[in-house]
Amino acid sequence: MFPGFSFRETMSGTYWRLDAPTEERAIAFTIEARARSFRRFALDKTWSLTGSIDAEGLATARAVTGTLAFRLLDERRLPYRLVFTGDDGRGYELSGQKEWSGLSPVESMTLLPASLYGADGEEIARATLRFDLRSDLVPWLKSFRLHLVS
Repeated sequence: MFPGFSFRETMSGTYWRLDAPTEERAIAFTIEARARSFRRFALDKTWSLTGSIDAEGLATARAVTGTLAFRLLDERRLPYRLVFTGDDGRGYELSGQKEWSGLSPVESMTLLPASLYGADGEEIARATLRFDLRSDLVPWLKSFRLHLVS
């Protein structure tokens, strides 16, 4: 048996469609990031993601799957990729990354600029999401779990 680990994260903010850039809409997601084993994580530095997303006018409590890559030490970034089906039945992807900055370390690790893509791979919207340290830090820390996997 090899131990793995997981944590939960919630981020929220706004997005705007490229065809209507002055109309800001709410967006939020809650994910569970899971590394099947420490050994596997040491090799690929990637968490598998599951959770849900709400994007006003696009997705209401829709399931998401995806990945979160731990590239902080070598590339100074944390790329997120979430795939989901919108309320219209079409496929979408949210893709973005947190980028470490020594000048603003807290801001850089709580800010996720992202783009939304349609099923054809074309960018349809841009988003800015944040991790709220005041309300979400303690629940995030408490969410870390060890798992035994055979």
